[in-house]
Amino acid sequence: MSQQYVYGEPTSARPFDAVDGSRAIAFFIFNTNVHLHAYAGDGEARDDDGVAARLDAALEACRDRCLFFEHVFSRTRGDSDISRAHAAAPAPVAVAPETAELTRAALEYCRASGGRFDITMGTVTSLWDFHTGVVPSKLALARALPHVGYERVVLGGTPGHPELAITDPRTVLDLGGVAKGYIADDLAERFAACGVSRFVINLGGNVLVRGGRPAAADARPPVAAGTPWRIGIVNPRDPGHHRAIVDVADGSVVTSGVHERRFSKGGVTYHHILDPRTGMPAQTDAVSATILAARSIDCDGYSTTALMMGARAAIDFIEGIDGVEAVMIDERDEVLWTSGLEERLSLIPTLPRW
Repeated sequence: MSQQYVYGEPTSARPFDAVDGSRAIAFFIFNTNVHLHAYAGDGEARDDDGVAARLDAALEACRDRCLFFEHVFSRTRGDSDISRAHAAAPAPVAVAPETAELTRAALEYCRASGGRFDITMGTVTSLWDFHTGVVPSKLALARALPHVGYERVVLGGTPGHPELAITDPRTVLDLGGVAKGYIADDLAERFAACGVSRFVINLGGNVLVRGGRPAAADARPPVAAGTPWRIGIVNPRDPGHHRAIVDVADGSVVTSGVHERRFSKGGVTYHHILDPRTGMPAQTDAVSATILAARSIDCDGYSTTALMMGARAAIDFIEGIDGVEAVMIDERDEVLWTSGLEERLSLIPTLPRW
């Protein structure tokens, strides 16, 4: 029986028949709405008991895996690996292998970005409130900025027993900038291990797809199995519509945009992409950065950096990274893209407002 999306405790979420022919599950976690869709393989029927059981087992395994990640990665849960590291700072604490793996990957993105992306920006972001429009004072920023720096996050221990240390007790580690990408990649491995080769993962905008679209002979035009999914890139000037569509059969798409969280105060508009050097919104001509890659964590790791670099510089930067593509939208509404997207990208004009 079909059911509507119901968001509540993840433990109460159960798979259901979705209108697109998949088995799906939906719940709220990581402060975001999670949608997971699992599709029968070519030549299989979703209504077959064995097929449905396999799809449901995969969805439930992914749901439970999300609960695990919420427990170890959260900055607000007192018993998480991150909270325990803060409480013990500067001493190291034992952490889950997944926490160490995510932190190690995050530090690599920090280095690759030249410090534009920094996992210790929680030290400064905690001073801002984009819901109520709070701008921190110059004095508060001046006191916080000396404690920003990813070099203060140190991994130790052994491969089987990793440890995490925050060497400055006033530094706030926040892995939220890459955590959803890491989790999406992990869930993709769960689906594959459960024998599901066609699926869609959407972690509040972190989209990862595998296997292309299922066959749909009744569609107009008909869809062949494996046809790329068409993933929309939001128009920053008109978030209810898309500015571009990209074709992806296997891979991930993540967008960072200054339109996502912002407020105006005293005639000045502030967005949430903060510069680690100043603690203030980054000065950039880019308003949206979309990254495409096989791994969702690469999309997360480079999207913020691309946005901060500016549209043209970001395109040049991403062109130098194998297997990673970018779509940038600048403040003039111009769309730029890397060369690997020439045959996969469709532009949608911004409609005039009357």
